[in-house]
Amino acid sequence: MSGLPEVEVLLATYNGARFLREQLDSIFAQDYPNIRVLARDDGSSDGTVEILNQYAQRFPRRLRVMHASGASGSPKNNFLLLMKASSADYVCFSDQDDVWLPDKVSRTKQAMDQLESQWGTELPLLVFTDLHLVDDKLTILHKSFWTYMNIHPRRIERLCGVLIQSVVTGCTVMCNRRLLELAVRMREEAYIHDWWMSWLVSSMGKSGIVETPTVLYRQHDRNVIGIGGNVFGVAVQAPRRSWWERIRQPRIAPGYLMQWELSQRQARAFLEEHGAELSDKNRALLKAFLQCQTSRSRFTRIATFIRHGFYYIGVKPNLAMMIHLWRMKDDSAAQT
Repeated sequence: MSGLPEVEVLLATYNGARFLREQLDSIFAQDYPNIRVLARDDGSSDGTVEILNQYAQRFPRRLRVMHASGASGSPKNNFLLLMKASSADYVCFSDQDDVWLPDKVSRTKQAMDQLESQWGTELPLLVFTDLHLVDDKLTILHKSFWTYMNIHPRRIERLCGVLIQSVVTGCTVMCNRRLLELAVRMREEAYIHDWWMSWLVSSMGKSGIVETPTVLYRQHDRNVIGIGGNVFGVAVQAPRRSWWERIRQPRIAPGYLMQWELSQRQARAFLEEHGAELSDKNRALLKAFLQCQTSRSRFTRIATFIRHGFYYIGVKPNLAMMIHLWRMKDDSAAQT
């Protein structure tokens, strides 16, 4: 098909018939010529499978639909099954409801080439990009998803920066073979594949950042993961409190607390799975991160949080988190 290396797009679907054709059309319209798609449906009942089969007939050499023996139960597990089935040297991840800009793959592959020329192919490598935030009709709501969500992509260069806040959006990612080989060991405790992969490259590999948006990131009423007004697209609302209660008992917003708990759970699993492969520095950093939650001493919890820079972006969430760590009951901390 082309002298260029093949890039495999892993497409996870579930009841996505409403927008799937637009996404597939945008993938096959890429200006990078050597692309194939590996798709897996997770038990749709809305015609998604029929659309996939129609496109597989149109593009028999470029689209393969995996046989699904049963529902995996989540986008994370669906993508994991696709990752395990992939044999490509370069892999991208696709949601079912976005639209890729025509140079999405070529831009990320160019950045991947630059990483490989500097670091070789033996390290796990990942490239990710900004996105345009759009509504269900593809009208642009915000030109930069990073700006809208206050995401600082350079945080991926330091493990402490991504432990508590994800900066990578999976539908923009390209990874190399080495990263995929590590990522297929993702544990059940992982929240989502792209956050787990960002930990892998932050701790053991290298990353490339494309600041130009390459995806129309569609937000609609059936998003499984989206902006949602909160962390990881999970809408969490706190009970309303009076101004006096807010002054007398400041507390961390539920979304940040949820993010903290998810990251602690994931960190324990990550350390168990990859601890022996980490540098002494990064292994110690993960242990320190867990100590913020498990130490019986509130002074140790706060001091560890500050010393290792486990910071959110912004003053308010960091102050709220330190108050939370201070107020944790010693017994509950030790048992976490």
